[in-house]
Amino acid sequence: MQPFTDNTVNKTYPKEFYDLIKVWQSKAYGSVPVDYSQSFQNNPEFLAVLNHSPCVTSILDLRTQQFAFISSNVKEILGYGSCHFMEEGITFYNTIVHPQDLQITWKLRKAIWDFILTLPPSEQAQYKFNYDYRILKPGGKEVRVLAQNSVLQSDCKGNITHILGMYSDISHWKKSEQQVASLISTAHDTCLFFSQEDNDKFHPQSSLSKREIEIVKMLAEGYSSKLIADKLFISFHTVNTHRQNIMEKTKTKNTGGLVQFVVSHGLI
Repeated sequence: MQPFTDNTVNKTYPKEFYDLIKVWQSKAYGSVPVDYSQSFQNNPEFLAVLNHSPCVTSILDLRTQQFAFISSNVKEILGYGSCHFMEEGITFYNTIVHPQDLQITWKLRKAIWDFILTLPPSEQAQYKFNYDYRILKPGGKEVRVLAQNSVLQSDCKGNITHILGMYSDISHWKKSEQQVASLISTAHDTCLFFSQEDNDKFHPQSSLSKREIEIVKMLAEGYSSKLIADKLFISFHTVNTHRQNIMEKTKTKNTGGLVQFVVSHGLI
């Protein structure tokens, strides 16, 4: 992929796509310990597991915006062969994401990345960032995809160089067309949501605390408020207060909708 310049911007792609590419290309990258373009080829057993898993696995090299790896099951799950992604890099997403979701998807990715870059390099790998969008398979069928990403590798200067991505078909889980992104701290068990404001920009809107995530997981497992209260040694009233607060933050109307929301956003 050739570097993008102001003179070569394709107006059919969102501005945020090019803004993010420029951020990645502006870094003076240093050396990295692992060459992921060959790492899986030397482990055929692990490669077979990835190629037959229920989700697509990818490694994106931010230095080149090309994929160092993408599992072959991408053809079955997303409808396109791995060769398309390997040859065209991250630009290929612009050709398969639903036109109504394309700009919002890149706005979400840019907002997440802006937040990640405010963190010290030592903390960046402690976060998972998730978002969903629709793609159009060959033939026009819509599939809603949950993208779950994390920092895989940084260079000797602390610049992020590789992103690990996992992509799942969540069409059966999520019917709403609202796009929301989440940023999960694996170190602190907290979750931050990004959604669109009236000014058409994305900012962190609300967060779930460690306790709230704990309660959500138990609700998803079928625990009643009384059982949750007993297991966490808190009152029934406290559990219900947490439940109401969580539903307000996630803009869901009942426990079923809440469980569907957290599953479809990769929170549990």
